[in-house]
Amino acid sequence: MDMNKMLQWMDLAKKYQSNDFWNGIFEQPSFDEFMKSNFDFGQPGEANSEPVRGKNFPPTDIYMTDEEVILVADLPGYLKEDIQLSVSGIKILIKGSKKEIMNGELVQKERNSGDFQRIIQLPEPALPNQVRAKFSNGLLIVSYKRQYTNEEQVPIE
Repeated sequence: MDMNKMLQWMDLAKKYQSNDFWNGIFEQPSFDEFMKSNFDFGQPGEANSEPVRGKNFPPTDIYMTDEEVILVADLPGYLKEDIQLSVSGIKILIKGSKKEIMNGELVQKERNSGDFQRIIQLPEPALPNQVRAKFSNGLLIVSYKRQYTNEEQVPIE
């Protein structure tokens, strides 16, 4: 996103809204959270520059076949023992933790470490006893059989 264009847009919008409107927008804590989670203002090479990791970590893909739903999550560098998975209806929770692997003075930080948690909405409900999960080469693959695979005719009265 081009910040100059954003500022130009804001100046133009100020002409049509009162200052109280804009002050209220920018004083809300959600604006600060939005800016922190979506923009990396740290300078390259700064040790305290955290990687941009918002609510979409780990990144996932969801596939549907005729028989099952498959979720694939990228978790490079994590160990199977450090990941927890739970399911409830149409929601799945993936959480885990990764410790730093090196000692020494940190000069640049771009890799994810620490705790994470993500709730993902599934396209169809899952029964916990039918969910299978496999972790291999940094990929968490979760699958379950679809309950509603066939379309059935409904008689009209």
